[in-house]
Amino acid sequence: MANSKIALIYQRLVSLQEELKERNINLQVMDGGIYETLPEKLTELCVKNHVTHVYCNAEYEWDERQRDASVKNSLNKMDVAFATFHDTCLVKPTEIMNLKNEPYKVFTPYFKRWLEMTLRQLPGVPEKCSANDTGLKDSEDDNQYIESLISKTNRQDSDGSDAPSWPATASEITKKMNGFIVEFAPDYPKNRDIPSIEGTSKISPYLSIGALSPRQCLFHVLQEYGEDALSPEHGAYTWVKEIAWRDFYRYVMFHFPHVSRGLPFQKHYQYFKWENNQQHFDAWKAGETGYPIVDAAMIALKQTGWMHNRLRMIVASFYCKHLLLPWKWAEDYFMSQLIDGDYASNNGGWQWSASVGTDAAPYFRIFNPTTQSERFDPQGEFIKTWLPQLAHLSPKQVHEPSKHCDVQRLGYALPIVEHKASVARTKAQFKGFLAALK
Repeated sequence: MANSKIALIYQRLVSLQEELKERNINLQVMDGGIYETLPEKLTELCVKNHVTHVYCNAEYEWDERQRDASVKNSLNKMDVAFATFHDTCLVKPTEIMNLKNEPYKVFTPYFKRWLEMTLRQLPGVPEKCSANDTGLKDSEDDNQYIESLISKTNRQDSDGSDAPSWPATASEITKKMNGFIVEFAPDYPKNRDIPSIEGTSKISPYLSIGALSPRQCLFHVLQEYGEDALSPEHGAYTWVKEIAWRDFYRYVMFHFPHVSRGLPFQKHYQYFKWENNQQHFDAWKAGETGYPIVDAAMIALKQTGWMHNRLRMIVASFYCKHLLLPWKWAEDYFMSQLIDGDYASNNGGWQWSASVGTDAAPYFRIFNPTTQSERFDPQGEFIKTWLPQLAHLSPKQVHEPSKHCDVQRLGYALPIVEHKASVARTKAQFKGFLAALK
């Protein structure tokens, strides 16, 4: 997990503690350790505090499901009831099936069914509960532990040293979401691919830590625009579709658990031969590939813990289809850097880019990083922000500087691979692999 994400969790816990105090509720924070020790620790906490019921939100990854089954078994032995809520998806994975009562493997028919079901069962936002007459007494240990978390948010970590401040109170988070819905959602389809402008919601960090739910997102967008938001003609529809993609990757992980155990959705690709080139991997991570849009994106990720969605697609395509490196390396690296690191979405996105996942991009669909750069950062604004050594170049030069100047004198890298040759090699590799399966 990225240090920037850990810091956001700590900040949210501190804010949550204050919000709960207003309702006479004491927040106790426990470090559960590894999954194997959590059932015992949680059971001890319940016995100590005479707890009779435990509620939690369901997670759909394989290890998390095994963990929750162990927790339930341990608590039930002590006559403590255990129940889960399904808040991370708008529709439970078990509730959407095709006509053969089998799970969908393709997004489009899944999305059609998802829309029907969300409208039918979307509850409203509950009323705010009143404060308790009495609450649990604050524990000095609890307060000291949470105070120690505050100090941890101030550390300077390499993957978030220049990270922007992310609000952490419930009111600020809701304001950020509603601000996007009201001001930017109508233009989302035309602005979401431009990394130099504020065209995306940037609420994914809050979804990833449970500070916002997809149900809240859909409720507020419907409150603002009604069912027009679910029409393809409305700008908010594209944003709603992204929420559905998030659900879909959890759905895939639930029904096809092998994807959460390091295997590709299309299992035959576990035998595909990727390049074992550590030098190229290090250059990609460091933003030294010689392709400015890729390098600027990777440097921004390292320094802020954040990457624009269009840039994620560009750097992933370059990694998988130009460098032909193992997608699992990059999946793990992204999770170590992203403030919004989300296991299911990250796994699904990397498998999509590598053409090994469900509903994946065909292997011959390969982004040209230079034309992507020219299209989505035409003036080079984003590139020049993160690659100041290229700041004096013209818009024509900045996308492919090695063709126009001596980049090494500027302190910039030469391209580590040539576009056309890399694309040809990748297509031949995939084509040969698939032919051998027949």
